[in-house]
Amino acid sequence: MAQELGKITLYLSKSGQTFESVIEQDKIPNESSSFQVRIFNTNDCDCKFFCQQVTTNHSDNPTWLDFVNEKVAEEESLNFSTKTERPSGLLLINVNNRLLVASFGVRGASWIKKSSLEFDFGIKVAMNLCGNEEVREAKSSVHTYNTQMIDRQLSQPSNSFEFGMGETEFLQYISAHLLSDKKVTLQGKDSLTIKVIGDDKLSWERLIQFCSDFVDVYDSEDYKELFPNYPNLEPVNDEKLVELEEELIKLLKEEDFSKIHLAIPEFIADDEFSFSYSNYSKRKNIVVSHIQVEDLKDKSVFNGLDDVDISKLNAKYIYAYSHDEEKILSYRKWSIYDCLISEIEIDGSCYVLSGGQWRKVDDDFYTSVNDFIDNTLIEHDVSDDIKDIDIFCNVRNQNREEKFNQYYCRNVSKAFLFDQAKLKIGYGRSDNEFCDIFELDEESKGHIIHVKRESGSSALNHLFSQARFYCEFFLSDSVFLSEIRSQIENSQHENKVDLLSHINPVSADVNGSDYTVKLWVLYDNRKEKPLKSGFPLMAKYELKLAYEKLRNTMKYSEVSISMIPVSQTRAQVVVQNDG
Repeated sequence: MAQELGKITLYLSKSGQTFESVIEQDKIPNESSSFQVRIFNTNDCDCKFFCQQVTTNHSDNPTWLDFVNEKVAEEESLNFSTKTERPSGLLLINVNNRLLVASFGVRGASWIKKSSLEFDFGIKVAMNLCGNEEVREAKSSVHTYNTQMIDRQLSQPSNSFEFGMGETEFLQYISAHLLSDKKVTLQGKDSLTIKVIGDDKLSWERLIQFCSDFVDVYDSEDYKELFPNYPNLEPVNDEKLVELEEELIKLLKEEDFSKIHLAIPEFIADDEFSFSYSNYSKRKNIVVSHIQVEDLKDKSVFNGLDDVDISKLNAKYIYAYSHDEEKILSYRKWSIYDCLISEIEIDGSCYVLSGGQWRKVDDDFYTSVNDFIDNTLIEHDVSDDIKDIDIFCNVRNQNREEKFNQYYCRNVSKAFLFDQAKLKIGYGRSDNEFCDIFELDEESKGHIIHVKRESGSSALNHLFSQARFYCEFFLSDSVFLSEIRSQIENSQHENKVDLLSHINPVSADVNGSDYTVKLWVLYDNRKEKPLKSGFPLMAKYELKLAYEKLRNTMKYSEVSISMIPVSQTRAQVVVQNDG
């Protein structure tokens, strides 16, 4: 009787791979009675199969048994060992000169060379073959300064739009019925899982036909209209990676930093940490208040850039220095390569380096983001009275935004300081600010002002998403509104009556059109004024999302950005670790 499968998970190799190149050769044992290799052909497809009998011995008790033994007399304690024997396998199928890879058991997947596989095979095939009408499950990640993973499941297959994914979510996985056969479910991410119910399961002939179909539709772009939440950034192939890294090294050696920035690849509070390029236990370490790409020329980092290469960028780390603990944190570090932000254009296409990964930007996506920045986003200049303010804090030995915010509110009579206020949203914790500054102008228009020092994509993303977040709850959450009003009422501000008269106590009567939102970016006045068009791409994208939400949905009367020069001090201290 012919054997059939009800479920199998497949990966697709990149073009040009062979049976040998998709395998981690150093992990493959020599052939023996417990490890066998078979080569065969079926339905005009060459196949290779690896199989190992895996024996696992467990000499230790499971935790739950030790938990019981704790209360049992020592001479009566229970001790059991377990032994399991199960086969593991790896199947390689050559279909139309592309290799499909299927692993079985606990060991099979470990033999696959992950770098030889297409990263998006499963999800693209599932989107193209299933469409967006019969989706059962979707997983996405939220693109903000904190990564949030969201898993949604519906009780019955539905249109993908019923999942209610927001505009900041990037689709990562779907499970849906095959359009041509409702008894077949495809689950797509990097791999593709086929699940078949009913009597007509996966014979060899049907599996090979599916594999051929999957290879054919992988390159289709039908999914783009059906799934607008799928990312517009794709990893590059090995050949393009070499080209991009060569261009990056060329720019570094020429000290052309116009397309390169240096920033910690996660949001990290400036008021809590400084940084060091070393963590010596016996020698002294230099701690700086903020990092900048020009640091790479310093002798304490690379001692010039003539000999810099990718391996050195990966081997050298930036460490966080905690002001509270007064020490360098050896466990909180990032390679310099992971901290580089770069955007490079090659042959008319844009490539972005962020978090140690190069991505090709979808051309339409790239155009739409830049068109918004150039033609829609309003940029205002500010009064000379608030330019070049010294924001260095001698006590903390840091440049701090609060110095700017405090100066502004001391010198503008109808400006109220919300920076570092501890306000509650709903029944959550009291750890929200609303904004940095709330101000009434001469025409009694309310301005909600958010301020952030320019220090890379993560800081800018935080500024833009924070503005969107707090401005939304200002209009919709009665607890937050009450906390905002109480903050003003309990102050000694000379104009608090006037300020309160412009914040309605009834949440339903607070209208976005009565306020503007201002995004102020503080930059070092020793440097050229940053251009909004020069922001990192993902910061520009986050800004576009924030703008559209604030203007189109919440109806704030204006959303603008301003670049404000401030006086910063490049502080350095020398510290030595204990020991």
